[in-house]
Amino acid sequence: MNWEELEKLQTPCFIFDEEALKANFNDFNNVLHAVWGKNSCVAYSVKTNPFPWVLQCAKSCGCMAEVVSNEEYSLALDEGFAPEEIIFNGPIKGKEWFIWALKHGSIVNVDSEREVRWLEELASDLKTKGKEGADQLNKMFVGVRANIDLDSFVPGETVTGKNKGRFGFSFEGGSLAQVITRLRSAGVVIAGLHMHVTTLSRSQKVYKVLASHAAKIISENNLSDTLRFVDMGGGFYGGGEANLGAYDEYAKTITAELDEVCDTENVALYVEPGGAVICTPGYYLGRIIDTKDVLGKRFVVSELSRINVDHEMKKTSYAHMLSTQKKENYPEQVLCGYTCMESDRMCILHDEPELSEGDMVLIKNAGAYSMSFTPDFFIQYPPAVYAKTQDGFIQVRKPFDKMPPK
Repeated sequence: MNWEELEKLQTPCFIFDEEALKANFNDFNNVLHAVWGKNSCVAYSVKTNPFPWVLQCAKSCGCMAEVVSNEEYSLALDEGFAPEEIIFNGPIKGKEWFIWALKHGSIVNVDSEREVRWLEELASDLKTKGKEGADQLNKMFVGVRANIDLDSFVPGETVTGKNKGRFGFSFEGGSLAQVITRLRSAGVVIAGLHMHVTTLSRSQKVYKVLASHAAKIISENNLSDTLRFVDMGGGFYGGGEANLGAYDEYAKTITAELDEVCDTENVALYVEPGGAVICTPGYYLGRIIDTKDVLGKRFVVSELSRINVDHEMKKTSYAHMLSTQKKENYPEQVLCGYTCMESDRMCILHDEPELSEGDMVLIKNAGAYSMSFTPDFFIQYPPAVYAKTQDGFIQVRKPFDKMPPK
């Protein structure tokens, strides 16, 4: 990023590097095609950053959209994704959207008991409509989300640990097999499996275990004849120079475990990256608005805020760059946000250039779970957003600019 160009932007703001973002989307898709085959695709995790411009970039790179709510589904449609380019996940699907998605060719991964009932009801209704209803029933892309006791295979690497995960249907507990049997009895074709589990490590071992369990589920439940996709979920590392080769390693690990039970020409592989593609192309820029010394402690107040990049307020450091008037280092500066909350302290800068009013701070790796958690209105409206393109910086969301009454 060029500071002379950044100086011209309205701050605070988010910035997205279009070239870097599209490179991430294309690199992951290209790796999948090279390892699995053309019958594979990135399904961008919309919740990670649902900004319309980001979805448009994903669409332009041939990606699908992975959504977890009625609202996200509607947004994906608005941004040009066809129903068959959308994967519908999560437990909060509305019945009307659930049925509409199935009837219009979306992949719908069943996650709850009520969704099983909805499918049974839908299948029963379609059976009354003769050949047309039977054809529609057979063409639906129904997947079932598997709940794997992952912590027993990779202890310490899962978010839930020994407390067990709550999503999908338990493989070890038998409910997964029961749901598959119920749906088959209702006349529903099981077209796929959804294997997503949130982890802390994002390690290759995690995906090796998940993929091997997918292969086991396919074999034990005789799914090969009807299987049309395996959805490995998200939670990957990737993007940027620091993670070169990560996409390739994931694709090879997954393919090695599924190759024997999946005909890659007829069974699609889907992955749902979010942070792995959107994190590194995103930046958060703001100016320093005040500095003050209180009993020997230097506070630096900025236009930035933790609420826009750290919704859990757990981070203690951020990858960053500074543009300063002074070149001398200062022993310790507390970089604070603009809100009136004392907890809005972003990080402590140790032995870095002394900051003054008007200086700039650029937070790197700010694309994931930042804008999606930014409040619609908490003290301020959301920041401006710029796209860094070949033609320069283009403002794709305007900030609040209302002036006081005269």
